[in-house]
Amino acid sequence: MQIATSPPPATDEHVPVTIGFVDGATTRGLIEPLHCWTRSITLWTHASEGTEVELEFPAEEIAFVGFEAVPDESPKLVISKSLADLRVHLMGDRSFRVRVDRADIASPLGFFGVALGPSGPYSELYFFSRAVRAFEDPQPLGRMLVEAGLVSEEQVEDAARAQAEFKRIPLGQILVQHGKLSPLEAERAEGLRAESAMRLGDVLIEQGLVEDHDVQHAVRQQRRLRQLRLGDILVERGLVTEEAVCRTLARKFRLPFVDLDDVELDAEVLAELPEGIAERYGVLPLSSTTQALTVAVADPLGNDHLDVVRRHVKKRILRVLVSGSQLDRELQTVGARAQGSRTHGAAIDDLFRELDSHLREADPEPVEVDEAPVREDDHPVVKLAHQIVEDAVRSGASDVHIEPNGPDQELQVRFRIDGRCQAYLSTRAALRRALVGRYKVMASLDIAERRQPQDGKISLVLDGRKIELRVATIPTLDGDEDVVLRVLAGSEPLPLEQMGFSASNLEGLTRAIRRPYGLVLCVGPTGSGKTTTLHSALGHINDVERKIWTAEDPVEITQPGLRQVQVNRKAGLTFAAALRSFLRADPDVIMIGEMRDLETVSVAVEASLTGHLVFSTLHTNTAPETVTRLLDMGIDPFSFGDSLVAVLAQRLARRLCTHCRSNRPSSATEFQRIAKLYGPDDLEKHLGIQKRSDLKLWRVAGCEHCGGTGYRGRVALHELLLVDDGIRSAIQRKGTASEVRRIARACGMTTLLQDGLAKAIAGDTDLQQVLTVCDR
Repeated sequence: MQIATSPPPATDEHVPVTIGFVDGATTRGLIEPLHCWTRSITLWTHASEGTEVELEFPAEEIAFVGFEAVPDESPKLVISKSLADLRVHLMGDRSFRVRVDRADIASPLGFFGVALGPSGPYSELYFFSRAVRAFEDPQPLGRMLVEAGLVSEEQVEDAARAQAEFKRIPLGQILVQHGKLSPLEAERAEGLRAESAMRLGDVLIEQGLVEDHDVQHAVRQQRRLRQLRLGDILVERGLVTEEAVCRTLARKFRLPFVDLDDVELDAEVLAELPEGIAERYGVLPLSSTTQALTVAVADPLGNDHLDVVRRHVKKRILRVLVSGSQLDRELQTVGARAQGSRTHGAAIDDLFRELDSHLREADPEPVEVDEAPVREDDHPVVKLAHQIVEDAVRSGASDVHIEPNGPDQELQVRFRIDGRCQAYLSTRAALRRALVGRYKVMASLDIAERRQPQDGKISLVLDGRKIELRVATIPTLDGDEDVVLRVLAGSEPLPLEQMGFSASNLEGLTRAIRRPYGLVLCVGPTGSGKTTTLHSALGHINDVERKIWTAEDPVEITQPGLRQVQVNRKAGLTFAAALRSFLRADPDVIMIGEMRDLETVSVAVEASLTGHLVFSTLHTNTAPETVTRLLDMGIDPFSFGDSLVAVLAQRLARRLCTHCRSNRPSSATEFQRIAKLYGPDDLEKHLGIQKRSDLKLWRVAGCEHCGGTGYRGRVALHELLLVDDGIRSAIQRKGTASEVRRIARACGMTTLLQDGLAKAIAGDTDLQQVLTVCDR
C-alpha cells in the first residue's frame, strides 16, 4: 500500500465505494471509475486530522469493491438468458447475493454483479476473481435433494427441525462465557460490527476489549460447536447416501465432483505440499500443472486452508468436491505413508551422524568425501551403501536409483516399488562419489573409469538369503555417474500354478510348453516379468530327461538342471552365437533371453523347425502385434508360421492389500463402463455377470501391512495366443495385427484388458491399476 497526501478530488469525477480486502478488513473512500484490467486501486479518504489521504492498494489484496451509487462508466448487465442469481463467497468470510452474467464469472480478472437482497448499502459490486472462494446456487440444499428425487419434502422438514436444535453460538457469547468480555461490551461491539460491516472479532480487537489470541480461541470453539448441516442429518438417518449429498452440493456450489475410488494418487503431486499440511488442513492434492494445483476438499465453504496451501505451492488452487469419508480415508493413508517414511529414515540419520564423526576424526580440516578414495575402513559409507540395499530388499523394491546432481545439489536415492518410483532419501552432495564408488567396488567395476557405462553384479546375503543385484553405471553431468541396482529374483523359480494365470491360460500354456518342438514367446515391456515367467515354464518341464540350455544377459535366476550361459558381447558371445553353439550340444529345450535382431530370430526359428523347443522374449505390446513385428523384421512367413506355437503377452499391475481390501456394490456407471470395456456378451459368457447386482468391486483403506498405500506386491495380467491353422494361415499371408487378433478372439483368446478386468472383479487389483498398464 502506498500513501500520499493530496487535495480532495472533485466529487463529480469520483464515486463513493467500500473496498473489501482478502483478509476481511474494509475501508471507505472515493475512487475513479473502475476498469476490470486495473492492477491497483487508488482510494481517497479522510485522515483523522481532516486531511485528504491518497491510498494505493494492489489488486491482489482486494476481494471486492462495493459501489454505494452505481457509476455511469461501470458496465451494466443487460437482459440475457445467461443471467444467474448466485451467492458469491469471498476470502475474508464475506458473501453477497448478486445477479451476474455466467459468461463474466469465468473471467480470470473479475466481474460485476448487481446486489440482491440484504447486501448492505451496495447497489453494485465488482469482484476480483482470485478472491472468489465459491459460487453458490441460492436454492436450498433440501429443495435440490427433493427435486432430484433423493428424499421427500417431509423428510427434509423433519431434518430441518432437528437442525434447528443446534444453533450456532455467537462469538460474543463464547467470549462472555470465558470471562473475556462483559455482556454490555458484547452488545456494544455487536452494534459497531453492524455499522462498520467488520467481523465482530476485528471490532473487539480494535476497541482493545480482547486480545487476538482470545478471539482465535473463541473462533476455534465456535467451529467445534457449529450447527449440523442438513445433508449430514439426512445421511445419519440413512435417508440418502453421502455420495448423493456430495454430488448435489457440487451442483449447488458449481464445483466438479470426484469419486476418490476412481483416482490414483500421485506421490509427486502429494509431495508438493510439505509433510503434515494435507492432513492438518483437510486438502488432498490430486493433480498439478505449472500454473495450478487441483485439490480435493469435503467442505465447499471451508476455505481458510486454501491460503496456506497457496502460500506453500505458489500456484493457483483449483478445488474439486469429494465425500468426507473418502477424504478422511485417503488423508489417513497419506499420514501413514509419511510416518513409514520417517521410520524408514531413522537408521540413515544414525549413519549420517556416524559419518560426520568419522570425517572429523579422520581430518580436522574436512576433505571433500567425493574426492577421497573409498576404502573398506570407510565404515559409514560402507554401512550406508548396505543400508540402502537392505531397505530396498525389505520394502520389496525391484530397482534402486542412485542419482547424483553435481557438487551443489543433494544426492537423490529412489526405489521402484510395485512398478512406481518413490523417493527414499536426499543427502549431501559430498557423498555422491564415495557412495557410487562403493557400489562399483562391490560389483568389481573400474572405479577410475567415469566416462563409460559399466555393468556388473553384486552378490550378498541378507537375513540368511542370497541376494543378487545387477549394477549399471551411466556417466552424467558434472563428471558424476548414476547407478541403477536391479534386485534380481531369488534362485528358485515360482511354480506356474502360483504365477496368477487364469485356468484357461494355465491349461493352454502348459500344453504349449510340453510340445516337443516349436517357438514359445513371452512379450511385454521392460520390467513386466517376462524372464520370471519363462523360468517358471522351464522349471515346469525341467527333469532329468531333458537337456535345457539358456543364454541370458544377465543370468537373473538360477536353477539346478539348467545349463546357463552369460552373454558377453565384448568376447563375441552374442545371443545368436550362443544359440548356434547350443545346436551342437544336443539340446532338447533352448531359452534365449531376448530376440533383438533378425539373425537371432532366424536361428531361433531354424532351431524350432529342427526338433527343438525354443523359448524367448520380445518387447512388444500385445500377442497379435508380436506376429507382425517379427514379420516386419524380415523373417520368412512360412517358416515362422510353421514354428510358432504360442505368444504370451504380460503386464504387471499393483496388487490390492489383502489385509485392508473390502468389496462394495458397483454403481450403474461402473457397471456400464466395465461391460463396455470387457464386452457385454463376453462379460456374461466368461464371468457370468448379467446385471449390476452381479458385479462387486473392491476398495482399500490402507493399513500397516501395506504402509498405508492399499497395495502390496503385483499381479500379472496375461494374453495367450495359441497358434492354430487359422492364425498360421494369416501369418503366412502376412496378415495385420487386427486380423490375427480377430481370429484369436474368435478362438477364445482373452485379451490383456479382459484378464485384468477379471482380476479386478476378483479383488486381485482394481480398475484404475488395470487401465494404467493396458488399454485393450
